[in-house]
Amino acid sequence: MPFDALVAPAPQKLLAEEVADRGIMPVSLAALAEHQQAQLERFAPSFWYRHQALLPAALLGSVGGMAFSGGLAERVADSGSPLSCWLTLSWMGVIMLLLGAGVFRVRAGSHWEERWVPAVWLQGLGVPEPIVTLARDLNRSIPGAALILGELVEDHVVLDPYLLMERDGERVCLGIWDDSGIIAVATPAPA
Repeated sequence: MPFDALVAPAPQKLLAEEVADRGIMPVSLAALAEHQQAQLERFAPSFWYRHQALLPAALLGSVGGMAFSGGLAERVADSGSPLSCWLTLSWMGVIMLLLGAGVFRVRAGSHWEERWVPAVWLQGLGVPEPIVTLARDLNRSIPGAALILGELVEDHVVLDPYLLMERDGERVCLGIWDDSGIIAVATPAPA
């Protein structure tokens, strides 16, 4: 049709431009990526999780050591001496202390999970108030944008969340926080 060009919609701005037009400078995605990698290294899988095949060998080796030390003590001492029993019990005590101290703890490590969330849920999800206010304002004023909550999860415990805004595959980071407070937040752009 000849008049189609007259009613064509204006091209949509990039999400970063829309955010900048509102005077906001988001947290850089490079800073978010560095933070994510640092947290994955901080909450990495334990030695025993990475080497699960060694755990049974170590526990069986300790039982073998206990039996060997008990037999050696029985051989060295006179018949009927309680030394072998005490040595065996002390070895078992050492193993119990190691288990109780968490030496053989098997921690699977952590991983990042992301999910879309409505702006009205943000406060109930523990997002700090400055990030909630910013996210709600931007979500109302930028059409087609969605909020994504990213969480570092370890054994079903959320350790270190962040909030992104996404539209058409483009993302901007609005904030990163943990239990101690806000780590980074989008700020007013310099004038």
